[in-house]
Amino acid sequence: MRLFIVFACSISAGLSSAQSLWRLDSLVATWPVRTAIEESRRTHRPGVVRAMDTRGLYASLKPMSQVLPVFADSAVDRYVNLLGEPRREDLRAALGLLEEYAPLIDGELLRNGLPKELRYLPLALSCMNTMAAGREGGAGMWMLSYPVAVRYGLRIDEVIDERRDPRLSTMAAARWLKDLHALYNDWPTAVMAFSCGPANVTRAKERLKGESDPRLLHLQVTKEGRDALPLLMAMTYLATQAEQFSIAPIHVSPFEPADTIRSPKELRITAIAAAQGIAKDRLRAMNPTLCSDRVPAYHALLIPRGERLRYEAMADSVQRLQQWLAETERKASEPSEDVVAKGPDGREAIYYRVRSGDYLGRIAQRFNVKVSQVKTWNKMKSDHIDVGEELVIWVTPSQRTRFEKEKEKSEEGEGPTDQATVRTEAVAASPAPTVKPAPKPTTAPASKSDDGFTWYTVRKGDSLYGIAKRYPGVDADSLMRVNGIGAGIRPGQRIKVPVKP
Repeated sequence: MRLFIVFACSISAGLSSAQSLWRLDSLVATWPVRTAIEESRRTHRPGVVRAMDTRGLYASLKPMSQVLPVFADSAVDRYVNLLGEPRREDLRAALGLLEEYAPLIDGELLRNGLPKELRYLPLALSCMNTMAAGREGGAGMWMLSYPVAVRYGLRIDEVIDERRDPRLSTMAAARWLKDLHALYNDWPTAVMAFSCGPANVTRAKERLKGESDPRLLHLQVTKEGRDALPLLMAMTYLATQAEQFSIAPIHVSPFEPADTIRSPKELRITAIAAAQGIAKDRLRAMNPTLCSDRVPAYHALLIPRGERLRYEAMADSVQRLQQWLAETERKASEPSEDVVAKGPDGREAIYYRVRSGDYLGRIAQRFNVKVSQVKTWNKMKSDHIDVGEELVIWVTPSQRTRFEKEKEKSEEGEGPTDQATVRTEAVAASPAPTVKPAPKPTTAPASKSDDGFTWYTVRKGDSLYGIAKRYPGVDADSLMRVNGIGAGIRPGQRIKVPVKP
């Protein structure tokens, strides 16, 4: 029976997670890697790509089983083939970064008395990308969560995120690994807890009644965790067998020779890049700990070597450009009353709350609009929606009146209602970029979850402090810890709010 479960779970893993390579996609979008790959294409002719042989995969990984949670299922097999052939060039860049960071990582592991095999963890968790950002709040080369990073002394706020500093994050990761091993007294479990979170490992063991087989455990954690462990096996295998498969690392230089500038006034990376003709992505890569376009006053900003004198000569121009950018952004975010009030067809906005069974096509059909319009009005990049999420829908006055009546009936207990709140300003049918914000509701736009959290959708003008005030026993710091974010939030963002049972 147990063998059947392992077989079924392996098939499920292969189908659901083996092609999730967002980590690698994020890496190849960075300036240093993009530049290195382009240079490699110019200077090297394509060679023969050897087919991946996974028959000896488990045997090659088995010697590491005292440290890593070794397994070799269909998901691992798929990752090996995907990375070894169609994504080989990107893998070579990741291996090149591993070579660059190896002295730092190996030295920190040795200093803390940790096994050298742990050097492959960041290769799987972020593909060695210092600017990586996970879907569950992890960030940096080691994908540390907000609570873990703060616990080990890293600074994280709306301006700076030290999880993106390779030296500081490696020091924190080594201490966290050491503490996890002290907790579990078992390296494979400690590695799984580091990759997926201790709470995930605990829940997985409870669901499987103490089962310790990593092939089963990793399928009981969140999707990001399910991806991480098979990817760790595949990356470790390919890294250790790179010579056998003729996978030569591409040299990547993450540390570009640089000058340092400090300004008594806040700077904007966009302004510096435009004024000096430097690619914005290049400046962001040189300063990975900056969370946004803002550079705080007196903060040490790295720019390409030789550019400091030009900056000093153009400092006044940079400041004027920043003022112009700020004014342009302010005007764009504050549309005039004339634009908002005069709609050619008199459409009005309602907030529709997504219910179980809803999808964009169904919602669009209900209100006689197009899916593309709903996505534009809500600045959506995909068709994904969550139960409890609020969508702006622009409807005719008659539709708005009908929803008002249904809402009144619902409040009186006379019948069901579509979960929508009505906004009374009359505006154009498709005014998404220039829509006047709706009045703030008296209650939080939140949906109840089953795991002790409420989901809240951020609206324009919201702050973490203001959101926290709506929920007893919640403060801004706890919201940042739970969501792994800084103080900066944006309209449309969904955050978890812990609620008392």
